[in-house]
Amino acid sequence: MSGFERGLIITPGTDRQLGTYGLFRPAPSQQQVLELPSHDLTVRSADPDLLWVGFAALCGGALGNADYGTLAGTFPAWVVDGVPSPAGKAAAGAAAAWHRFLDVLDTLRDRDIMLILISPGPLDWEAASQPAGAPSDHAALSGIADRLAALRRVESDEQLQDEQTSGC
Repeated sequence: MSGFERGLIITPGTDRQLGTYGLFRPAPSQQQVLELPSHDLTVRSADPDLLWVGFAALCGGALGNADYGTLAGTFPAWVVDGVPSPAGKAAAGAAAAWHRFLDVLDTLRDRDIMLILISPGPLDWEAASQPAGAPSDHAALSGIADRLAALRRVESDEQLQDEQTSGC
């Protein structure tokens, strides 16, 4: 299984869920500012093995492919938290952020980098890509659904318990 395919989509991102995979939310003192080709990026944590960044910081600003490539060349695994539900009100009209997120996914998949997404709400890009939203969002959301189809979903503490009991 490739690095990208070992990734996870974790909702709602409880401490128990994260701890099961050896993840612990960074303390505020771990925050860093990374210098990138176009803009500086404030991340929750960055060490040689793992980049932990918020969705809004990564996709809500003016970063581009050169920035994502620089980050991908530095960090072999990424955690992106605070990913909004594509069906939620906060995601409505966020076409630019979804397109940047799709660029991130393409970069990580092409470079075979493990990605862990954390969201407090459901992450169903396939349903959100249906014609109810803005047309510019459809292509990006459909592309996101396609790229993330290979990632395993962890959607509750009960699911963890069931997996541990069954030996998965």
